[in-house]
Amino acid sequence: MRKLLNIMALIVIGLLSLSFVSALDTTNVMVDSVRVNGDYITLDPATGNATETLAVEEGQTLEIRLGLQSTTGTTDVEVDAKISGFEYSDEVSLSDSTPLFDVAMGTTKYVNLQVEVPRELDAGNYWLRLRVLDQNSAAVVWNIPLQIESARNGLDIADVSFSPSTTVKAGRSLLATVLLQNHGERNQNDVKVTVAIPSLGVSAVEYVDVDADTQDVDFEDVPEMFLPIPANAVAGDYEVRVTAEFNRYDSATETYTIHVLENELFQPETEDVLVLAVGPEAQNVAAGSKATYAIALDNAGASSKAYLISAMTGSWATTSVSESLVVLEAGRSKVVYVDVTAADNAAPGPQTVTVTVSADGEVLETVSLSANVVAGQAASQTSLRSGLEIALIVLVVLLVIIGLVIGFSRLRKDDEGEEQTYY
Repeated sequence: MRKLLNIMALIVIGLLSLSFVSALDTTNVMVDSVRVNGDYITLDPATGNATETLAVEEGQTLEIRLGLQSTTGTTDVEVDAKISGFEYSDEVSLSDSTPLFDVAMGTTKYVNLQVEVPRELDAGNYWLRLRVLDQNSAAVVWNIPLQIESARNGLDIADVSFSPSTTVKAGRSLLATVLLQNHGERNQNDVKVTVAIPSLGVSAVEYVDVDADTQDVDFEDVPEMFLPIPANAVAGDYEVRVTAEFNRYDSATETYTIHVLENELFQPETEDVLVLAVGPEAQNVAAGSKATYAIALDNAGASSKAYLISAMTGSWATTSVSESLVVLEAGRSKVVYVDVTAADNAAPGPQTVTVTVSADGEVLETVSLSANVVAGQAASQTSLRSGLEIALIVLVVLLVIIGLVIGFSRLRKDDEGEEQTYY
């Protein structure tokens, strides 16, 4: 009797196996194996359903792997996976599919799919549907029951808003408002929320409690956080990192981008600013006599600088500089004298003297001076001294004007900086 029962059982199993193959034979493809997140799923060929229900947490990703075989070889096969019943499926995809592929006879073809379970999906029972399709055969469908459960500890950054906007001027403050979302089963106390701009070295921290709602997802607004943008920040895009730390070891992070505008009031002054004044630029000089030109140098930069002064003429004259190397601290000035001695046989007429001022191997200024060579002793030492005195007076006046302009400019910047409003 027992042998008879065993034989009947074998016959039933054989019939079930035949029905399993027959159900898939419409596409000449057989499903050899199904795995979800590494676990094998047993399929009932009679119903097309899995024999067990999978428990899945919200936010979990289902890694699906199917092994396919074909008795004759099949071309243009595709497989898809989908969870239905989500109200916002247009915004969040709950499906995946493969491109077309072929299954050669006598081989096993493995395909992989991924379906992400959104955290917004309500807890309850759903179906994961797997379909095997080809060009002109009926689809073969397998259903895997799912039990969607809320995570034990689940917290996300739902939204972050910035005020006045994602564009802020250096020297002002950026206001960040963070919205947290608790989709877990437990309350989250003392959640540490940090908003930071790492490249600027600024951050703000707040602590909040986010209760869990057994019926729905709970949201919590974090108190507004201010991030002062350094006044000398370089214009450009910066990454803002928002982090929520909860349950001691868990965290959620989102990144955003803001744009910082340059604040011209707080930018560093140009390092190399040289102001020149020359007086007079044109003189008469008798053959065999000397003309003296005064050149005032003012270092309007932010640091000390060494200046090299040189003068050049043609064969009609020789030159000398009272100080060929001048070192000036920031904001200091000095007068350098260039002597031009005309040759005894210098031809009457206009001539040119070129004066060059350089620093660190770079030419900063080139000045062209005029010398009108006249016959005889037309330029006496008295007239030369008077001309030089007039030139020095002009230079002093020019330097005073330059100093006043620079001083008023800096004073205006300071006043505007003090009147600057910070948010």
